[in-house]
Amino acid sequence: MPGPRWIDLSYGVGVHAARFGVIMSGLLLAPLLGITGWYAGLFVNVLCAGFAAGLVTYLGLWKRIGLTTWWRGRTAALLLLVPLGEALLWLLPDGLVEEPPGYALWALTLLLVGFNEELISRGVVLERLRGSFGAYSAVGLTAALFGAQHLSAFATTSRGGYDIATNVLVSGCYGFALAAFQFRFVWIWPLMLIHGFADFTTILTAGGLGDALVGVTLVVFVGYGILVLRGRDGPGGIREDAAGPVPTTAGAELRHPLGA
Repeated sequence: MPGPRWIDLSYGVGVHAARFGVIMSGLLLAPLLGITGWYAGLFVNVLCAGFAAGLVTYLGLWKRIGLTTWWRGRTAALLLLVPLGEALLWLLPDGLVEEPPGYALWALTLLLVGFNEELISRGVVLERLRGSFGAYSAVGLTAALFGAQHLSAFATTSRGGYDIATNVLVSGCYGFALAAFQFRFVWIWPLMLIHGFADFTTILTAGGLGDALVGVTLVVFVGYGILVLRGRDGPGGIREDAAGPVPTTAGAELRHPLGA
């Protein structure tokens, strides 16, 4: 009989697999509804957002994952400057380039990406894993699953294998940082906004950071995640808030609306 940890890890894999099923079903359904091109990606993101919201509602997690918490304290707010700063880096030195169908629709679809990916990964999956794994294991496994979900690009885009593998690595390191923050502070809505904004600047950047600087950001993200977890009060599974800790029991090539 598998132990509770394997059951919980299998649950996390299953949730990501279900989301992938929603993506593929949406891509098949979109042309039948007359939705093609870039707008098929938007349609899929709407479906994924609905799936994520429905799952979180069914599990009763909205409050537990911090979506209804408007302020989590100065430390949490200051620590958000690191992932926000990385998103802003992509604006340098040449800013953004407006791709069809325009900034507004790109912002909408990538906000939906941030919404559904955070609910699934740092909401449902991390919340499940934190009950049976220690802090570093729960965060690391959540990050690994988040990175691996980007293998879906093999099915949804024409990107090359090296590009997709690199994206998996980048996403895993980024996911480690966000999962560490969520594990410590349980404050998910700022992560949704920053995630969507990061995808927006990464996909629409007019220049890019270059491989060396991207490599530096990966090291920073992993180090950031470790420092965030080391700074938490008490044992793993502590939620920090203003009142004190409470124990917890599809598109073209690189520029595509399913996210970076």
